[in-house]
Amino acid sequence: MNKILTYLLGLSIAVISAEGIIIDGSLDEPEWEEAFVIDKYYEAVPYTLKTPDVKTVTRIISNEEGIYIGFTNFQDNASMLSNKSMRDEIPNNAEQNGVAIDFDGDGLKAYMFFATLANIQGDGIRPLGGWPEFDWDGDWDVKMKKYDGYWVSEFLIPWNVVLMKNVDTPYRKINITTFRYLTTDQAWLNDTKTSGFRTNFLSNLRTIKVRNFTKRKLNYFPYISKTYNSVTGFNENKLGAEVFLNTGTGKQINLTVNPDFGQAESDEVIVNFSAQETFYSEKRAFFNENQSLFDLSHYDRYRVINTRRIGAASSYDCEESSSEDDCNDAKKTYTDIDFALRYTQKNSNSDVGLFVAQESNELFTRGRNFYAFRSKNKIGTRSIGYFLTHVENNFTNEKATVNVIDFTNIKSKKLTLYTDLLASEKEGISGIGIRSQFVYKPTPLTKRSGSILYFEDDFRLNDFGYLKKNDWFHIGFGFDATKVNFAELSSVKEREIRTDFNYDSDTSGNSNPIRASQNYEFNYKNNSSFKILWDLKTSGKDTTITRKNVDFPYVKNKGSFSFNLDYESPSFGTWEYDWRTGYETAEKYDSWDSNGYERRFAKIAGSLYPIDDFRISYQFRVRKEDEWLNWIKDNELAVYDLSQKIISIDMNWYKGIKHEIRLKSQFVALEAKNPKSLSVDKSGYLLNANNQVKSFTEGITSFQVRYKYEIAPLSYFYLVYTRGGSIYDDENERNTSKIFRDPWENPDNEIFSIKFRLKY
Repeated sequence: MNKILTYLLGLSIAVISAEGIIIDGSLDEPEWEEAFVIDKYYEAVPYTLKTPDVKTVTRIISNEEGIYIGFTNFQDNASMLSNKSMRDEIPNNAEQNGVAIDFDGDGLKAYMFFATLANIQGDGIRPLGGWPEFDWDGDWDVKMKKYDGYWVSEFLIPWNVVLMKNVDTPYRKINITTFRYLTTDQAWLNDTKTSGFRTNFLSNLRTIKVRNFTKRKLNYFPYISKTYNSVTGFNENKLGAEVFLNTGTGKQINLTVNPDFGQAESDEVIVNFSAQETFYSEKRAFFNENQSLFDLSHYDRYRVINTRRIGAASSYDCEESSSEDDCNDAKKTYTDIDFALRYTQKNSNSDVGLFVAQESNELFTRGRNFYAFRSKNKIGTRSIGYFLTHVENNFTNEKATVNVIDFTNIKSKKLTLYTDLLASEKEGISGIGIRSQFVYKPTPLTKRSGSILYFEDDFRLNDFGYLKKNDWFHIGFGFDATKVNFAELSSVKEREIRTDFNYDSDTSGNSNPIRASQNYEFNYKNNSSFKILWDLKTSGKDTTITRKNVDFPYVKNKGSFSFNLDYESPSFGTWEYDWRTGYETAEKYDSWDSNGYERRFAKIAGSLYPIDDFRISYQFRVRKEDEWLNWIKDNELAVYDLSQKIISIDMNWYKGIKHEIRLKSQFVALEAKNPKSLSVDKSGYLLNANNQVKSFTEGITSFQVRYKYEIAPLSYFYLVYTRGGSIYDDENERNTSKIFRDPWENPDNEIFSIKFRLKY
């Protein structure tokens, strides 16, 4: 009976007029006295479900403006940490409150809103079958305030902050959960015994009723920018705008004309000699806004839409041009975009979306046109979707089309099934792909998962999407078990063990190394953590290293064993650190004069918070490999003694909540020495060869300083300096310091940019 009363209370939340509420971090308005109250919280990360030592009281109320959430967090003032960070930065070293809301109550996604005691906002989206993504920035309000013995956070989530289904009833059912972060304990508290990183998160939200309101929103974001590259002499002035219209009736239109993304932060430096393309996440605001309907992916293996394709480097054919030199001088690493348009509509049990983007034509090349259509229908606990993408390359006159049918079946809170059927056609060549996956949680502390992937050799996704590799068959299983009930005198708070088995091959049956791995993670009561990972690979065939060569389709690899140790210290208030070390070894090859493969890896990193407004982070990584195998051409390969060193230094300084200065830098030095020439025969065996191979070095620099001033919410002034480049040398011997120094002294780009972006 008590459970029934509790459930009915949750469904019948009292909603009164909240006309007088002001978002100021003070819950003294009389309306708060009639709010729905949550005062029971549990430690959800680590997943001990213990009642915390500190008390949290949360109140929820709504009116025609939106949903108000007020947290009262009891805590000793000396333990209240309020170090500042960037928006959406995870993790950060400050007390936090947050709320996750599934506005449609259908269990398909939840929007997450959180804020730190330093009044820094963050928001993201937690989709079904994925993990929280914090690229989206919503238009909502929050204020924090300290008191003697407690602190308060007050949220206003407007009805038009996201696109919601149109409901023709006085009340709307939403699913909701609230959370709090304790910095000194490095623990997340939650009122429904879940967290955003648990697979059944969306099934464990609390259902409540709120009054149903609709609110129209029309925002204009005009901008003006100037960019100058002192190395190339490139000078550009741009004027453009973005328009966002939410009708309040389940329809939304986003439009950008002549967009500029000069304020986007630089990507991480990744040195990639493999046949697989590196995936970079989207950092441009327009392509993250209201994009969740078009986000269909499977871990890092594929994405049906990869918006980084839009505006990427165009194709050129300067050798055939009558002005070859002018053509080479005109080459850019990006393509201007004329416009991009996205329309989304939510109905009672279906979502529909249309996406269009057009790149600009230039003197020596022509842009591409991108089209996407997406629909998703919900039938009980099942959903079925259809996805169509089409790309027209106006320079090569090639067309590429992908069709996808995706199916999700939430069998219970314990079991969810996923299936994607994909088909592509490009210039008369067709290919298919399939993904089938299950996630099963028999108990709150255990999980089982498995997946099957199959992509034909002729399957093409990378014109608009991202595919790690085609000609691929994969079977994988994972088993997770967590233990929390340790003895009182034990130093361990939580232990998690994950075991994975993976089998991969090409579609002709050429088996890659079979992989078995196990990861042990220990979280201690002093808030430090320690991980041990071992990985065992059998012998097998590398079916991608020779780049799909018809005569030499693979290289036979020896079995290997590796392990990694990873430690993260507790936060010491003003500083913290972590380190990692790893080792891998493989058997000797009998077919050439091999001494055996070895890899050593080490990392040391940390952060310093001398004051709340300033943080400096550093990282140093070094990797050494004996007999590192690299493809040269055709069936020619070589092994080297490889050394790679990476230095990263980041600094953030904040003045109030308006000013932000960020420095982000990475310096990479790679040395490949003592080369041995090899070749591979048609059976995949490596053999000694006499081809000329040279030692080489490569240095890469990525450096950016960005100043951002918040003129008003979502209105910014940016001033950015970027310097970077890479230098490859196989003729001269260079020591490590020179490899680091050369790309800085001889950069490919030195860019100054300024931009105003205003909200109306």
